[in-house]
Amino acid sequence: MSLHVEVRPTAVAQVQQLLRGQKTELAVRLYAQPGGGGCCGGGGGAVSFGMSFAKPRADDEVLKVDGFSVLIDPGSVKFCDGAVIDYVESLEESGFKVTNPTLPEPDAGGAAEGCGSCGSSSEKGGGCGCG
Repeated sequence: MSLHVEVRPTAVAQVQQLLRGQKTELAVRLYAQPGGGGCCGGGGGAVSFGMSFAKPRADDEVLKVDGFSVLIDPGSVKFCDGAVIDYVESLEESGFKVTNPTLPEPDAGGAAEGCGSCGSSSEKGGGCGCG
């Protein structure tokens, strides 16, 4: 399986800035929580995404992106394939935003209106400006 994650230039620049001066083994961990778990809430069909800095584990999928790695655990791969990582700064939201336009729309019970903690609005498959 060929795993694809798009990391937009604004997100690349922000990650590079955050990693500057850090230990070289640190990478960006991208993970998915199906069923609306995590920061964005929601129910049937919703997927919430999150990011953190972490060291690679033996079973991670590793994608190389402009001088750093993106790690995805086996349970998140099917939700993260096709994901887009962006970094946005606007009046409405600020931070990393992960969406996956390839996932089906959540049903009415799973439509998350955004994260209470980070102010992002969800799009297809959820989305979270975690950061």
